[in-house]
Amino acid sequence: MGSIDIERHGRGVVRLVMNHQESGNGLGEAFRGMLLPAFEELFHDRTCRVIVLASGLKNFSVGGDLSKMDTLSDPKAGRERLTSAHRLARVLLAAEKPMVAEVRGHAVGAGAGLALFCDTIVMGESASIGFPFPKVGLAPDFAIAHTLPQRIGLARARQALLYARSFKGPEALATGLADDVVADADLEAKALERARELAEFSSHTTALTKRMLTLCDDPEAVLDFEATAQPLCFASEDFREGLAAFREKRKPRFDPDIA
Repeated sequence: MGSIDIERHGRGVVRLVMNHQESGNGLGEAFRGMLLPAFEELFHDRTCRVIVLASGLKNFSVGGDLSKMDTLSDPKAGRERLTSAHRLARVLLAAEKPMVAEVRGHAVGAGAGLALFCDTIVMGESASIGFPFPKVGLAPDFAIAHTLPQRIGLARARQALLYARSFKGPEALATGLADDVVADADLEAKALERARELAEFSSHTTALTKRMLTLCDDPEAVLDFEATAQPLCFASEDFREGLAAFREKRKPRFDPDIA
């Protein structure tokens, strides 16, 4: 059936490795049923500061299982499938912990959507992220029409989704779809490097920043949230530590109790 393996790399960096061989890490009901509780557990785990989302297979995720979609011609069945998928999508959209996608091989359709929920996308040079929905008569799903424009802008997202574009590493980097592209052999090391960098910052302020970024299209909402968030920061132990480190010309150590 496959597995989801949890690796701990110190200082709160957790690597979640998808190994659903049968589906190619495809986001069918069975695999989503494994992913959702794994993410929920990590999001509630105080010792987890950053999540690296990776694959133990040759591909990151092949997306939806087309072989099983011919049973969805009934609109009610189709809606139930999407409603089920949206449970995972909503959990990932609301995540306050930073996530790094470690993309090898193909990340296709909903598999691309899974990577787009992450704050940082690191790709191997031979990897690709693709949006083939029009080729099989489908509209985008798994919140891609929201997450893709946020990452590469509406004009580029329009072209990618309408023309069923696929982006290999260098082009993905040029368009802003990827944040780093490295040799395939260096992929895991680079993703962990990025995660360790994030883990050095205050988890409290990272969570507030992620929440603030969800309001980016509404400047008044951003200003209103700032008025709540920044006083919380001023009163926090993390701010006291950051200020002390600045004055003492040293590196701050947030959450020192997390090994």
